[in-house]
Amino acid sequence: YLLVQRGEEVPSGYPNAKVFFIPFENVVTLGAVQIPFISKLGEIPTITGHNGVNLVQDPEFTQLVQKGDIIEIGSGELSMGTMLKMEDLIELEPDAVFCVANGNKEYDNHYKLQEAGLKPVISAEWMEESPLGRAEWIKFFSLFYNKEKIANQFFDQVKNNYLETKEKVQNISQKPTIFSGIDYQGSWYAPGGNSYVATFFRDAGGNYLLGGGNDRGDKTLDFESVYDKAQAADYWINIGYADNIDELLALDQRYQKFKAFQENRIYHYNARVNEFGGNDYWQSGIISPDVVLADLAKILQPDLLADHDLYYYQHINAT
Repeated sequence: YLLVQRGEEVPSGYPNAKVFFIPFENVVTLGAVQIPFISKLGEIPTITGHNGVNLVQDPEFTQLVQKGDIIEIGSGELSMGTMLKMEDLIELEPDAVFCVANGNKEYDNHYKLQEAGLKPVISAEWMEESPLGRAEWIKFFSLFYNKEKIANQFFDQVKNNYLETKEKVQNISQKPTIFSGIDYQGSWYAPGGNSYVATFFRDAGGNYLLGGGNDRGDKTLDFESVYDKAQAADYWINIGYADNIDELLALDQRYQKFKAFQENRIYHYNARVNEFGGNDYWQSGIISPDVVLADLAKILQPDLLADHDLYYYQHINAT
């Protein structure tokens, strides 16, 4: 990408670069995860269209939607196959369209955007193995708004908070054991050993029992192998698409055999979900890994963070 200040000439020597004039004044976002970065930079008013406006948990964004300043340009669903309203999108004439990509042409919108003459900007924070790495993508977004100083100051504070919490729990000799994930149609999906979730568990002072291997994303196990490793685990953290005990047991009665279930030690990141299913853990939680880590450390070592109240996580009561 070649970023050129408005009013300046495009420099020669970059024949293959995609040129963007900054600071952006009119953008479209295709994912809720992009909103917190733009919000923290104070640039929500630059957004004129979004895919899934009802899922976003940002007061300023919601107010602009209600005023009609931000329009829905997609089907608004949590789906890889979301259909965009290309005519509406083109009429907005955005400086850029923020999107993500996974290399699959069937689902990657940036190919369709380019074909329509629009200018996609691809962010890849979701590929980071480190929670701090994901938050640091605010520096990427800041470049398009000339807000590098704000981004650096914000990230430095988040990083300091995160490392302070991490340091508090690292010297604890007894690390509570954790397992994670859920069984779906015969396969148990659990965070891989090199995933950002596994990093959270380790940095919070936990012993993640399913973290063997170098998987960066989820890895697939079977129920029996998970039960063998985690039947006596202290905590079950993150229960997939189940939101409560009833939903959990409706999926599989065997879940109640786990010690964590029997001792009421199940926690999930669904404390901040709006009526449309938008989960703030996947929004502001991305740029607030210090708060997520504090939640997890509070769960595992409550005495060390006595003043912290759970924000993204909540206790899933089994009684």
